Order: sequence, then C-alpha cells, then structure tokens
Amino acid sequence: MATRLIFVDLRGVEPRPMEPPVRSVMCLGNFDGVHRAHAVLLAEGRQLARELSAREGETLAGVFCFFRPTVDFVFTPEGVTPVRVRGHLTTLRDKLRIFAARGLDFVCLCDFPHVRDLEPREFITLLKESCGCVGVVCGFNHYFGKHAQGNVYHLLEAFGSGHMFIQPEMQMDGMTVSSSRIRACLKDGDTETAERLLGRPYSLETAVVHGKALGRTLGFPTANQYFPAERAIPQSGVYVTLCHTPYGVFAGVSNVGSHPTVDDFARVNCETYVIGMKGDLYGKRIKVEFLKKLRDEQKFDGLESLVAAIRRDAEQASAYVEKRLRRLPPPDPDIDPF
Repeated sequence: MATRLIFVDLRGVEPRPMEPPVRSVMCLGNFDGVHRAHAVLLAEGRQLARELSAREGETLAGVFCFFRPTVDFVFTPEGVTPVRVRGHLTTLRDKLRIFAARGLDFVCLCDFPHVRDLEPREFITLLKESCGCVGVVCGFNHYFGKHAQGNVYHLLEAFGSGHMFIQPEMQMDGMTVSSSRIRACLKDGDTETAERLLGRPYSLETAVVHGKALGRTLGFPTANQYFPAERAIPQSGVYVTLCHTPYGVFAGVSNVGSHPTVDDFARVNCETYVIGMKGDLYGKRIKVEFLKKLRDEQKFDGLESLVAAIRRDAEQASAYVEKRLRRLPPPDPDIDPF
C-alpha cells in the first residue's frame, strides 16, 4: 500500500495545501485532546526547529498527525498493546486550529492504516524522505510501527541527541496527564478536572439542529446538538456551560442525556438553554464549553417541576459563570483559546 501524505500549511489565515518541506522537525503522537503535556511537547518542537534553523538552515516545525486517531496503547505484562480508542477528545478541525494557535508551521496528515504495519526503520525512512525530517520530538512513551515495536531509542539512534527532544512524563495531582485520564474524567462528569488537564474546557462545536421545541413552549428555548461519531460524551447530567454563538458569549445550562421526563427513549444529545440570548440558532455552529456538573439527569413528576428545576439551574449557572469571568486571569499565550 502506497503511503499517501497530505501537507497542510498553518501559517496563513486559513490552512492550505503545501509542498513537503525541505527540512523539518516533526512532533510525533496521537495528540487527542492536545492537552497540557502535548502543549509542552509542541513548544519544544518549535524550539528545536528554531535551534536547527540557526545552526543548519531553515527548519520548519510540523506535526505528523492522522486524519483520525485510531489507537492508543495499553501497557500489559506481555508488552505494549495497541487498542481502539472510543471517545475522541478532538476532531481534526479542532487539532488544526489548535496547532496553528500554538505556532506550528505545518501538519503532515496520513491515514493510520498506511503506516500501521511499517517496520520502525521504514517509518523513520518515511519521515526523512517524505517529510524532510531532520529532528523529532515525542513523548517518553511514544511507540510506533508494526506491533508498536518502535520506540524513543529507535528515534534517538536515527536522529541523534542533538536533533531530538523526549518529553518526560507530566503529572498533575500525582497522576499522569493523558488523554485516557481526561476521558475517564468526562465519563465521571468531572469536567473541572478535565479542564485542568486539557488547559481549556472540554467543548462541543457543531451545528444546532431542530428538536421537539418543548423548551420554547416552557419559556426556556434550547439549542440541540449531537456529538459527532466517536466523540467523548460527558456523563449524563446537567452542566454549567459557556456558549459561544454568533450573537456573543453567554452562560448556559446544558443537559447531556435522553430527557427522561418527556421521553421514554431518545438519542443522547446536548440540549442547551443559552441564558439571555435573543436570536435564531438553527443551522448555526455554536461551541458549548462544559465547565461544571450541576446535577444528575432526573425524571420529574411533571412539567411544572421540570420548569422549576430549569429555573434553579439557570440561576446557578449564571452566578457561576459571572464569578468565573470576574476572576479570569489574563490570557496565557501557552494555553490555546479554542
């Protein structure tokens, strides 16, 4: 199978195709979530590219990235086992936007099946010959190639210590910062810890679709969104959210679940009451950031009780967001805004 690579230039206003670079430093990894540990790795990639540019000639900083993340690695007594990831933290659109915000020059996109069965030396040859790769940056536990046989020692032998940086383990609260840990937090409804690990709130950005319009009849019109296929879904419940809309940024109350008061069964989605917003959101893309879980999803004994609960949720959400925005520090250039 021929390996098809697509190079995307991130240095303009919008991503655009580009020719393979002559010289590059490649940041390697799945980068699902592009979390805090990834942010440090990418910064080291930019720094190594600058150093090599000064010593050896112009060198671009790039990311070797799959169109969609397909595997993670589990460490077992038998070795390293690749497993399918269920519940991705970011879409490719998200990643390109974040990579650009972090100052990367380009991304090399590849279909995972095209490199899955390459021997480690074959993958390294691909980097050198097809990506102009003269240096690499990766995590301490980075594995690649057939049966995940390739590791940092193969890369160190191929590129040398002066052309490589290995990102050590990063911990928060005594535990490794990782995509799998963030997924576990979301599964538990702990969006606050997930935000700390990501460096930004976990979010859903999709078009608003039509629902049953029950919220509108109750005086709380809602924006309905579906999670894209294979995206991580926070634990069912009601969340304080921050909603980025074409009309501005508003506090919100979002229900993730199946609406048990009015449906015996419904597809799990995200239904958000955007507090204080006037305007039609149908068909428009909005971004909902999950800040804090308020309560579990529950079935009320009638619509009157439901309305009272929504009103309480909205009051709590408004107070939480107002307090949060008052204490918000100045933007950190190392934390992306997306």
